[in-house]
Amino acid sequence: MNTRLFAFLLLTLSFTSLAAQEKRDGERRKRHFSPEEFQAKQREFITNKAKLSQAEADAYFPLFFEFQKKKFEIEHNARKKISRKRGEKMTEEQCHEYVNSMADAKIEIATLEKEYIKKYLEAVSSCKLLEIQRAEWQFQRELMKKMTRNHEKRGNQNKKR
Repeated sequence: MNTRLFAFLLLTLSFTSLAAQEKRDGERRKRHFSPEEFQAKQREFITNKAKLSQAEADAYFPLFFEFQKKKFEIEHNARKKISRKRGEKMTEEQCHEYVNSMADAKIEIATLEKEYIKKYLEAVSSCKLLEIQRAEWQFQRELMKKMTRNHEKRGNQNKKR
């Protein structure tokens, strides 16, 4: 009798543990970054805040996401110029090169942004573009607030454990 009870309890604990692990795995998958989902939320937020029509949104966002991709590539290439192993200390020369590389990337991005502003203005009016830019800044602020809250939440949960 005791052996059966012990086996039953052991089996129950195993299933409970497995179910908890599956729940944690599901939560991890939910937290995984999806660029498509991010872009969809960004588009929806900006479209609503800037009160874009469907035609304006359809004309603007392909350009916007194209610019974002090019901007990312410029930044990525600038960071990639300094390759080092994790934890390896950079020399003064490497730091100098990195700082200059990032400054050059910012100039390149500013030039690219000026080019894209011309393209944006073919898709939407100047006033609409200003509203879009305000909405984008607001989206970024909201995102930072959310990330900060989530980080604080996780910190509090870790303290409880």
